[in-house]
Amino acid sequence: MTNRKVTKWLSIKLLLVISLFFAATATEAQNKIQVTSFNRMETDVTARITAPQRDQNGEVCALIRIVTTEKGLMFEPDALGIVSRENKPGEIWLYIPRGARRISIMHDKFGVLRNYFYPDIIEKATVYEMEIQIGDGAQQTPANTNTQLIVMRPDPATADIYIDDEKVPTENGLFTATMKKGTHTYRVESPMYAPEAGIIDLGSEQKIMSVTLKPRFGYLEIFSLPEQDAKVFINNELAGQTPYKSDRMPLQEYRIRIEKDFFFPMDSTITIFAGKTSSLTFKMKSTIKPKEPRRTLVMAEVGYHPSQISFGAMVGIVSKNGAYLRFRSDFGSASTELECDDTGALANGTGTPYYKEGVTTKARMSITAGYLRQIIKPLYAYIGAGYGNRILAWETIDGELVKNTDHSTTGVAAELGAIGRLGQFAVSVGFQTVNFKYHELSAGIGFFF
Repeated sequence: MTNRKVTKWLSIKLLLVISLFFAATATEAQNKIQVTSFNRMETDVTARITAPQRDQNGEVCALIRIVTTEKGLMFEPDALGIVSRENKPGEIWLYIPRGARRISIMHDKFGVLRNYFYPDIIEKATVYEMEIQIGDGAQQTPANTNTQLIVMRPDPATADIYIDDEKVPTENGLFTATMKKGTHTYRVESPMYAPEAGIIDLGSEQKIMSVTLKPRFGYLEIFSLPEQDAKVFINNELAGQTPYKSDRMPLQEYRIRIEKDFFFPMDSTITIFAGKTSSLTFKMKSTIKPKEPRRTLVMAEVGYHPSQISFGAMVGIVSKNGAYLRFRSDFGSASTELECDDTGALANGTGTPYYKEGVTTKARMSITAGYLRQIIKPLYAYIGAGYGNRILAWETIDGELVKNTDHSTTGVAAELGAIGRLGQFAVSVGFQTVNFKYHELSAGIGFFF
């Protein structure tokens, strides 16, 4: 934490304490009711012998003799209640059960003295005397009483406060009471918060304190992409839809599952931490296979025959299915008018000319088109047909070219092969024949665009 943040935090705390102090001081100033003394009357037998009364459990009550001439006072006891009230000359008698801890004193004109804690243990059949002052004179009372004001502000404001193991009331998020000086225990509790307990030492100064409980809960956020409105299940219970924001959740690990039509369900686990918001984002996959986009394939190829090599190119368009066009040639030419067979004899019957030993001319060309099909994701197959030719010519000693019909052919070209894809890169192998007389293997490399 930086110095600036620390200074800001201390300033906020100081302002809170000052506000509570002035609130408590103002409350005390407005209330013109004050207890000036509270004593046990050891020799008074009124509660035991002279005028005893019993509570609903049959036990003899304690008697509090409130010394005052004001008859318009009202009293609000703790949970044990008041058994009876009697107005006497100069006094009000209150019969209360043993174990009573506190009382509030109210007047229509002079305000309220709230939650006055008895500074002595209330025992059965015992008499106590409480002297109070009402009106402007209450402000002139010496400050050397045996009681002191305490103000406690819990956070959260709805927390339960226990003083000396007794639950005490709060009003507007504050507990305010006048209590006997000395040490008292306190405990502050609230659901889903860690309780806090300690000791209060009431002395000559008012006690103003804040108690902030640490949360034992956290929050959960769940998102789904690319779609929202997916059902959210927490520990197999339907909790809502994405985007989902939970209420307070206990600190533990949870099983999360989301479901949406046309998407695969997804599962995960997440742990909730104190005072924090844990977040999950699911990237959902559709059960509907996306349509494969059409891509353009361009390849450079080479054709191999033991006696000849050709070069070519292939252009295709394909998604799941497609088509292609291919051209292949050795870029040579052989223009002949005469023909012969492997014996060298001319087809026109004019005999057998003399040929130059090992001197030949070759020409190769094919144009084909066909069908492309994706077999599995990285593998394609193709099959096609078209026109092709292959010419092998022998050269005579006179410089004429004679086409060898046993090694030359023109007509239908047929082919098949496979293309493998790795990202945008592609390789191919294939086979082509012309009239099933001339056969050629091929290989190629290229790219998908």
